[in-house]
Amino acid sequence: MLTPAQVSEFKSQGYLRGNTVLTDEQVEVLRGEVERVIEQRDREDVKQPVMCHNFSKVAGTTVWQIVNIWEASAPYAELTRNPIIGEEMGQLTGANALRIWHDQIQYKPADNGGVNMWHQDAPLWPIIAPMTEVTAWVALDDVDVDNGCMSMVPGSHLWGDHIDMLKGWTDFEKDVPAEFEGHEVSVKKCPVKKGEVHYHHSLTWHGSHANKSGRHRRAIALHYMTEETHYVASGDHPMKEFVTVADGELLQGEHFPLVWERNRTG
Repeated sequence: MLTPAQVSEFKSQGYLRGNTVLTDEQVEVLRGEVERVIEQRDREDVKQPVMCHNFSKVAGTTVWQIVNIWEASAPYAELTRNPIIGEEMGQLTGANALRIWHDQIQYKPADNGGVNMWHQDAPLWPIIAPMTEVTAWVALDDVDVDNGCMSMVPGSHLWGDHIDMLKGWTDFEKDVPAEFEGHEVSVKKCPVKKGEVHYHHSLTWHGSHANKSGRHRRAIALHYMTEETHYVASGDHPMKEFVTVADGELLQGEHFPLVWERNRTG
């Protein structure tokens, strides 16, 4: 459970380093599942995630992106139901119930792990409303400055939707301004230990630099949605083809399972 001070920090800063949510043994299993899914990505006899590809835009570098690995891996399906994450997400969102919107592995291999450029999450999800406010990012390796930890801009979640500007940036370090619309822009590196969770608001400016170390950097972002989230048919997203409800209806179904409910008797 998060303390009131931690909840307050998240609301003011737009991100928060949370608690340990996985044992070393669980981390090892999840690491192995990442490697298995990548190795078996072209097999028709094996259950596949929604997407598995290298999404790095820089030649000679790799960032493996796996979307909805939970659908291809029982250990990851179990992770989506992690009770610590569920409780803390409930604290940060005020939700009474959570469904998985989608998950996303981002794996930067040792030595040539690429950059994940600055972005905001919510503007990239135009088929859901209201926006999913919080992502739970779980480290599967010790993640630090050397192997490409995330960077956050404190307070940027309060500045609105600026995805078009962020998409125009091409240099991870040099394009970040010192000031934006009267706000000071500071970049904070966010190290996370393996098995820990890190939360960020879906409008917080964030990204991660290249991994040039000799260590892997594996992590999973768990994107949840509350019981109020409904489908917006006018938008587009890789998960759209799996939607089975009508425009304006609550988003639910086989691919968006209920994973946490608040204990209303406690």
